[in-house]
Amino acid sequence: MSIKIPDEFPTLKDYLDWLFKKYNTPEFINSDPVKFVHRFSNPKDMEIAGFIASLLAMGNRKIILLSSERLFNIMEDKPYEFVLNFDPFWYEKILNNFVHFAYRNIEGKDLLVVFYLLKQALEKYGTLKNLFLKHYDEKHPTIKQALSGFVKELLSFDPPPKFNGIPESVGGLIPDPEKNSPCKRLNMFLRWMVRKDNVDVGLWSEVDKSKLIIPLDTHVSKISRGLGLTQRKTDTWKTAEEITNNLKKFDPEDPVKYDFAIFGLGIELKHGY
Repeated sequence: MSIKIPDEFPTLKDYLDWLFKKYNTPEFINSDPVKFVHRFSNPKDMEIAGFIASLLAMGNRKIILLSSERLFNIMEDKPYEFVLNFDPFWYEKILNNFVHFAYRNIEGKDLLVVFYLLKQALEKYGTLKNLFLKHYDEKHPTIKQALSGFVKELLSFDPPPKFNGIPESVGGLIPDPEKNSPCKRLNMFLRWMVRKDNVDVGLWSEVDKSKLIIPLDTHVSKISRGLGLTQRKTDTWKTAEEITNNLKKFDPEDPVKYDFAIFGLGIELKHGY
């Protein structure tokens, strides 16, 4: 599939810049999982809300939002307090009936483990940002090393009682870029936390937005191939890096802003976003 740029735009950059301005608006928020970040004003709540909402961001968008709403109801809209005081024994039955029907179902038992890991992270570091910054080095060309360190340490915490280690399914929810996973949802979470504009909240200003990597899923990869931003046939971390590096030709300081443009292009072409 080759995507033709409309005649009124001299270059691909002009077209992508136009799409970015069109879709990077406050109106975007209510139809996107980022809405759960904007629900809160306390940065501690915002980053936990973002992390949890990003984990569920797979599958149909309406189902993503409905499932997230159910989960935030369980948290009583107090995500930081909920995680910090999380009791796996108390919430085992409550979460037992939770299933997010995505491409791969996310079950309550997986979230039980995630919440318990996050609880230990908050007890040790106070915020997820502090954990991430421990592994962040501005000398690194991208956030890959920092994200890998963040994931490895998060998964190194103790599993809840009754669990014999961290389930493989949880490793799938919180993947390591060193294993060549595209880490779509984690990169989306980082986009929310690092960039600051009409949609992204920019809580982690210590991280250079030029080091972010495009959140890569099947829609983004399909459109990126159609635009000639990658020749790779599989959706991997290397593919996400290649697309990002090509987007840097249009904006070296903020390449991931074009995530909005690619999303918008999917709508313009009616690819079912």
